[in-house]
Amino acid sequence: MRPFHPQDAEATVAVRRAAVPHLVGTARSLLWETEQRPEHERYRLIAEQPEQPEQPGQHGQRPQPGQPAESAETGSTGPTGRTGRPGPTEPAEPAALLGRLGHLGRLGHRPGRTAEIRHSGHAPPPGPRTAAPGGLVGCADIGLIADSGTPGQGFVQTMVLPAAQRAGVGGALVAAAEERLRAMGAVRAHTWAADDGVAPDFAERRGYRCLRRARILGLDLATTRLPAPPAPLPEGVVLCTPAEVAGEAGDLRPLYEADVECAADEPGAAASVRLPYEVWLRHNWLRPDWDARLSSVVLVDGAVAAYSVAQTDGVDRYWSGMTGTRRAFRGRGLAALAKVDSLRRSRAAGYRHAFTGNDAANAAMLVINRRLGYTVVASQWRCAKTL
Repeated sequence: MRPFHPQDAEATVAVRRAAVPHLVGTARSLLWETEQRPEHERYRLIAEQPEQPEQPGQHGQRPQPGQPAESAETGSTGPTGRTGRPGPTEPAEPAALLGRLGHLGRLGHRPGRTAEIRHSGHAPPPGPRTAAPGGLVGCADIGLIADSGTPGQGFVQTMVLPAAQRAGVGGALVAAAEERLRAMGAVRAHTWAADDGVAPDFAERRGYRCLRRARILGLDLATTRLPAPPAPLPEGVVLCTPAEVAGEAGDLRPLYEADVECAADEPGAAASVRLPYEVWLRHNWLRPDWDARLSSVVLVDGAVAAYSVAQTDGVDRYWSGMTGTRRAFRGRGLAALAKVDSLRRSRAAGYRHAFTGNDAANAAMLVINRRLGYTVVASQWRCAKTL
């Protein structure tokens, strides 16, 4: 195991896409995250498969592309120092134990929004599932939660190539990540575990408690008929983009105020403090994977009433970073109006796979998403552990 280097960005994204097929992220956004946060607040670990010298009589026995690692008689030493394949009684490891996402997390600082390790009909084809000898097989993101209302809250996010499971990679990454979190001053670690019968057990064996359940929803933008916005819009209602809200002065404070209010009311959200505008702006709207062109804002009589944020990978994947309506404007269908507008424009821009995450108690957004044609592609548990 070793620290992340900038030249690892593309390979790290490939591991993430293989472990979590619908994950939205790019090498550019990965580098941006690394550069924006000081080392004492954020860290990234890499797990590499060391290239072993070829032994006599073993020529041609290394794994070939697409061949499961556990079926290849290489006798290689994994990250835990064990040689060869794990025994038949060794517990399975998940491809991903997710903490704050980037996404994969909301606003670039909130723990866990996305976790999924099962391929579904809505998910795009996964990336490479194997690594060449000497290649990257896993990664871990570690950091402090910037807006937590309780000091000492950290996150850990680990991902392992499916072909590298059952070799101790995930367990070694989690152990190293927790050690790093303690050094950062964290007293509690937060993560998400896919509700797949494997990841929750993996987390619980390491001292995590499963606390809340959430759902990941998927939508095929290429085939789904999205409703057209009402024509004309109700009096005083205007659809626009964040750039139009900011105006020539580039001031997004009206959207900032709306986002702070909506985030505070989000079901399942951890207690948080109000981030200064400059910090919110830097951690959110300056992210290279947050697409201001495809995000939507609803104004009512000139005031920001609702919004929907688009996070994209520049290829074919779209993630709803946040959709919300300010308290004074709720019950008028404005969140759905903003979201549909963003989805329609994203489809026109060439995006095909749309994903979103909802806490199981977020009934309002679950209803909106079902009406739009989203279906559940995965469930996940929010987990926490005292370090």
